[in-house]
Amino acid sequence: MLDLVRPIYPSDETLAALSEQTGVQSWRLDETFHPRRVSRSVREPLPCLTPELKISGRQWLFRAPAGARVSLQSGLLRLGQRCLYEANPTNAVSSVRRWRRPGSLPPGWWHRNRAPERHQQPLLLLSTHNNPNYFHWLTQPGLSPLFLQEHFGLNPLPRAALALSHRPRRSFPSYVKPLLGVVAPELPVVQGVALASESLCRFAVQEHSSEVVVSPAQVHWLHRRCRDQLQPPLKPWRRVLISRRRSSRRRCLNEDQLLSALDPYGFERHCLEDLSVIEQLRLFSESALLVGAHGAGFSNLVACAPQASIVEFLPRRGAFCHYYAMADVLGLSHGHLVASRCDLETDDFTVTPEDVLALLREMDLL
Repeated sequence: MLDLVRPIYPSDETLAALSEQTGVQSWRLDETFHPRRVSRSVREPLPCLTPELKISGRQWLFRAPAGARVSLQSGLLRLGQRCLYEANPTNAVSSVRRWRRPGSLPPGWWHRNRAPERHQQPLLLLSTHNNPNYFHWLTQPGLSPLFLQEHFGLNPLPRAALALSHRPRRSFPSYVKPLLGVVAPELPVVQGVALASESLCRFAVQEHSSEVVVSPAQVHWLHRRCRDQLQPPLKPWRRVLISRRRSSRRRCLNEDQLLSALDPYGFERHCLEDLSVIEQLRLFSESALLVGAHGAGFSNLVACAPQASIVEFLPRRGAFCHYYAMADVLGLSHGHLVASRCDLETDDFTVTPEDVLALLREMDLL
């Protein structure tokens, strides 16, 4: 039977109490921004894709000795008997007992508290609350500790390793280690179900005040890391249709018809599941124009050149502003088109090829 652990959210009081423990240090980054440009559309743009959008969030980096009882278990940060979750507007439950109600389960999975496997060297704890989404591994909370220690000008912990923990019956997505090889090739990796350091660790927690949060500073950091690794061409040239044919949802049902309309303009179709992490990033770095359905694959736009353009197909109206915000931070041109028809169960959709071509002309891309 699972133990009833009480989740902690990083309120000022909770984090102040953690900071007061002997040997604990913390650094905080506050960010709030409005996009500078509206996302182009052949119709009235969605309100969340205009400068009316406000994105606000905070991140903390903690350095804690072994006595603070911080560990990484089943992909979750634990502080003693408690789970340390990301705080956001939809993740505000006061007791784990409420999680049993439909729709009240926070992201991630909690398990019986385990005695962690202890390592002698310092550990940098990476957690995404067991969310297997590429966007959250690439941005927040996945790579936040790596970004924050560089942002605050901190030296890497001597002999440190990256700590990754997974659920007992489910390991990491296949892209995790290759992704770490791009952004932190110099650091060794230790992995297991429950991990802790005998000396000290660093870890990050987040508090989001808006439904979607993108850290401008972290996006720029990722952009620099990717461009340094890839050594991209001076001028991107590819025109790419990103396919979700292998996905279980949010597929463009008339993709072949759309590709026929785009083919005269030099478009090539790519399914990102067929490419390694480095191949995906290189594809984006070489692309002048990328079009496709909203999805985690667009996280790769951190490798794009500043003159690139992004067009997203949205299955319906909603808070689909993740990659609009990232594109604005990087100075990329962004456009969007809401589907003409959508299956509300799967978000599979169709778009009108004539509307796609009209949008590309509106953006001066054809």
